[in-house]
Amino acid sequence: MKFFLFLVLFGCSDLFPQEIDTLSQRRTTDTIKTLTDSSFVISRDTLSSDTTGIFSIQVDTLYPLYQNPFYNGSFFVNRRTIDMLDYRYSGNLFSPTGFSFLKDKGMIGQPNKLVLYGNSFGAIGFFSDGIRFNNRYTNLLDLNIIQSELIDSIEILPLPRGFLYGADSYIASVNFIEKDFITPAPYTRIKYYEGPEGEAFVDGIFNVSFLNKFNLSFDITNRNFDGIYTNSDFSIWQANVKLKYFLSNSINLIGSYYLVSSELGFFGGVDADSISKITNDINSVLYDPLQAPVVNPALRQEVNRDKFKIRTLGKFGSFYTDLNFYYHSEIEKYSGIPSKDEIKNYIWGALLRQSYSPTFLSIELNGVFEKRELNYYFIDTVSGFQTEKIEYNVLSVSPVFSLYLLDSIFIPSFFYKLTNYSNLNNSLHGFGGDVTVTVFNFLSLYGGISRFDFSNDMRINVYEVGAKIQYDKFISDVKFYRSEINHSVFIPLQNSFTSILLPTLQGNLSGFVASINFDFWKIGLEGKFNYNSFQKNQNPTDSEIKMYVNGGIYYKDILFNHNLDLKTGFDLKYYDFESENFKSAYQIDFTVAGIIQQAAIVYFSWENLFDEQYFIVPYYPMRERGIRFGIAWELFN
Repeated sequence: MKFFLFLVLFGCSDLFPQEIDTLSQRRTTDTIKTLTDSSFVISRDTLSSDTTGIFSIQVDTLYPLYQNPFYNGSFFVNRRTIDMLDYRYSGNLFSPTGFSFLKDKGMIGQPNKLVLYGNSFGAIGFFSDGIRFNNRYTNLLDLNIIQSELIDSIEILPLPRGFLYGADSYIASVNFIEKDFITPAPYTRIKYYEGPEGEAFVDGIFNVSFLNKFNLSFDITNRNFDGIYTNSDFSIWQANVKLKYFLSNSINLIGSYYLVSSELGFFGGVDADSISKITNDINSVLYDPLQAPVVNPALRQEVNRDKFKIRTLGKFGSFYTDLNFYYHSEIEKYSGIPSKDEIKNYIWGALLRQSYSPTFLSIELNGVFEKRELNYYFIDTVSGFQTEKIEYNVLSVSPVFSLYLLDSIFIPSFFYKLTNYSNLNNSLHGFGGDVTVTVFNFLSLYGGISRFDFSNDMRINVYEVGAKIQYDKFISDVKFYRSEINHSVFIPLQNSFTSILLPTLQGNLSGFVASINFDFWKIGLEGKFNYNSFQKNQNPTDSEIKMYVNGGIYYKDILFNHNLDLKTGFDLKYYDFESENFKSAYQIDFTVAGIIQQAAIVYFSWENLFDEQYFIVPYYPMRERGIRFGIAWELFN
């Protein structure tokens, strides 16, 4: 039945072509596009190109406003790149970056860890349209919660600027920028894919403009996975609705609501200790779902999130304003264990980004205020029902000053951050600076340093230097980075289940990244190398990956009288662990992505071609060889 549905969808598809884009380090001053009333298609674009595949046409005098990225010199993954990736969910969208990889737990829907600049598990701040998305209690974010089809582009800040935005400070930061576009007629986009073991995905987007002043859009997503090991199933529903009102050419008002509801078998991986008691060959049982015991055969996780936001965008000459008022409700429930833990967070917040950008200068002021109510409920086996409640306010202000000298060839910046928590006795500070130099229009150099407080008695230092070459169809990027952490960033609770969710970071981390993208004739080569050196006490059961290699060779061509834009080839992922207790691992996939008559994108992936048995996170076996296929299309009704 699913295959029949696939054939039907294939026959009636309508999508526009995508292409890869890269960000120039030069300053971008034009953040507004002239739009029509409701007669033509207009789209926003963070990178000064069309990222949704919808062409921009100027006809009338309507001037919708769009948000600016945090920093024009960030690394961006735009929608054109995303649409040609072999991805399941938002966690897979970071593969174009050389300084990140995913610590995949194998089973679909598990809370995988994104590693960014060598850091993960609470050291990364995730933002959605500039507003923090991390759980305020655990400080974590499961990337399954982010709707992948709603993303216009992903902004990854340079390491020295990672602490700068949001109420709290992080070593690294990511900003998911949502789609925001206008269509001439009711517009629909549908994507569907399926894979082994009951894996299925469907997403529908609808967008319509009306009364010349309003634009309404919504996105609904459902993902399911039956599971392979005991208690490893997953299901999630997501919905997002947005209404945009063009009050004038200088002011736009936006209201949005986001809802997510998911249920996960929190199986905890295979219980290797139990296997070792019955055999010396752990692998003989580890990769057999019918025999392998799991750590948590009954633990279930339920997540419910509500996110409501009212936003005002303003443009008055060289002044740009982005004002947000928002409310977040975060509920996580854990059942199937004696403690029956539950987390309930309620956040009320306001965010202001005000910038002034004359010819050679940029002044930006960021301010965030949040009122937080964090509740944790659990049943202790000794003392019974327990409640922990924390209420406090947090205020953060961060100015950024940048100079654009020599026609933006030389761009120095200085920044500072002040954060005050109502439950602390003093304020936290952070400061830093960076510089970008463009040489011969094809070589750009970057260097930055920052130092910030995470708590009263702890400071974090970060450094980054890098160079990027972009000449014709050749792109290469090299980075060196370092973060210095004195002691634990988070103090886990001692008598609760969620203590295993809270991260700890110690010591220093140094890393090196090199990436290359080169097209010649009809062949494309992509390669990424990331090496991290950890100077801290290692727990061998919590293996860190010191070296990650991701490469691919592809055939790219436009065939059949320009009716098929094809990209097909082989992907390689290789992992080498810091601990000698775990052997290196690799996987090779075969992928196909084709745009048919600028009307449909068809995906096909043959994963783990050699059926390698391995894990990236002990002891979560990776998926065996399997085929996944899907289709996406856009329609104008």
